Amino acid sequence: MRFQSYEHGGNIYDYNRKLIDFSSNINPLGPPSWIEEIITRVDLSVYPDIRYRKLRSSIAGYLGCSPESVIVGNGITELIFLFVRAFKVKRPLIPSPTFCEYERAVILHGGKPKFLKIREEENFKLNVYEVIEKIPLVDALFLCNPNNPTGGIINKRELSLIVDAAKSLDIPVFVDEAFIEFVMDEKNYTAIDLIEKYDKLFVVRAITKFFALPGLRLGYGIAQATTINRLESYKEPWSVNSIAVEVGSRIFEDKKYIEESKIKVNELRENFMKALSHVNFLKVFPSSTNFILVKLLKDTSSEIKNRLLDRGFLIRDASNFRYLNKKFIRLAVRGEKENVLIVGAIRDILGGG
Repeated sequence: MRFQSYEHGGNIYDYNRKLIDFSSNINPLGPPSWIEEIITRVDLSVYPDIRYRKLRSSIAGYLGCSPESVIVGNGITELIFLFVRAFKVKRPLIPSPTFCEYERAVILHGGKPKFLKIREEENFKLNVYEVIEKIPLVDALFLCNPNNPTGGIINKRELSLIVDAAKSLDIPVFVDEAFIEFVMDEKNYTAIDLIEKYDKLFVVRAITKFFALPGLRLGYGIAQATTINRLESYKEPWSVNSIAVEVGSRIFEDKKYIEESKIKVNELRENFMKALSHVNFLKVFPSSTNFILVKLLKDTSSEIKNRLLDRGFLIRDASNFRYLNKKFIRLAVRGEKENVLIVGAIRDILGGG
């Protein structure tokens, strides 16, 4: 297993220059303005509460569940590995292309994932019935909704069909909702409301993307209390630091920031997609969230990436996602001015449009 095959966006540290980062899918509005004030008064001389009661209560209030249904972690990545350990996952189904850490977690724990191809000819829309057909052949299921890197999404009715099929066979289901808060009508797409119907459904989110705080490393998961207890028994203590606890205990109350972010990012995405679709030699796929998957009809992803680096832009070469190739790139939605600049740069590189 090569480390390079599990690369991620946001790796600005490989480049000794100032870059506009389109590789990392972070809210372009930046974090709420009050964050710095919170950080300055955190007492780092004491341990955080090992049970994270205040933080879990805040998350529970935001999602409308009980604190006993919440677990917190050092980003979503910790929760992925925790799920694999707790349910002893060895042969899960992973619809792909998708986030690589599901596969990596399973392989590092001695498993061998099975994959279901999400097809380009269907605009990377997940075929729910193909998922249901494969469930009897696996011991767990990973879903990313909205999916990274395709931007595709399935609705609550489709999720319910999948959960019902998994429940009938006692198959654990992991749903990654890292980007769902960017969706305007997220209540029609979230799996959180389905938790009460299945005790092995585990839904995860983070403050990384929507709240623009990837450096804070705070993720959280929601499930029935029995599953949370099971996960807790496999979890290392104190994986969430005191700064993350204090920020996380307040951030979900900032309703103004949440609503403004939803509206603004959706507006920015639609304008960005429209501009990209008018560039020759590009195919732009539908997206429900804050990034856009693009196919190059001329040149390769590495060539475009290198030429954009020369112009001060870092993009995500999407060729290392399973079932994608050297013709695919992923672009984060940034501010209006930056989006205009990179569209112009891509147009110049590809030659018109």
